[in-house]
Amino acid sequence: MPFEKDTQPIVPSKSNLKQVSSQKSMFDAPNKKITQQDFDKKVNDIQDKVLDYKKKVSDLALKFKKIIDDKTLRQNKSIFANELEQEVLADMINLGVEINNDPNEKEGMGSMSWITMLLKQTLSQRDRINELEYEIFQLKKK
Repeated sequence: MPFEKDTQPIVPSKSNLKQVSSQKSMFDAPNKKITQQDFDKKVNDIQDKVLDYKKKVSDLALKFKKIIDDKTLRQNKSIFANELEQEVLADMINLGVEINNDPNEKEGMGSMSWITMLLKQTLSQRDRINELEYEIFQLKKK
């Protein structure tokens, strides 16, 4: 009869197979259960990091505001004042990058915190410019 030879089981040959990866499969070991103590420690670590970020942002924002409020003319600034400005800006950038790269923070939160601070500072500068312009107008009127 035809196909009689097909009743024999086919055994695949493993001689030509190679291992795809040297890493263990994620399915090899069962998922490790996290304990309440480990969970609490992770939560505390994240909260400490967030508080540290807030403290650093606050300190740098105050330094930046002090730099903005400085009324020293550019030609009268010392080399130390210029270096301080550059240092504060570099620290702000580094902190923004650090917050952006933190997996526990929302995407772009480091950049958004500095953008928000700069927008508030812009509004403050607008108000200052308006006051000065009004004073000039009043002086010219006299």
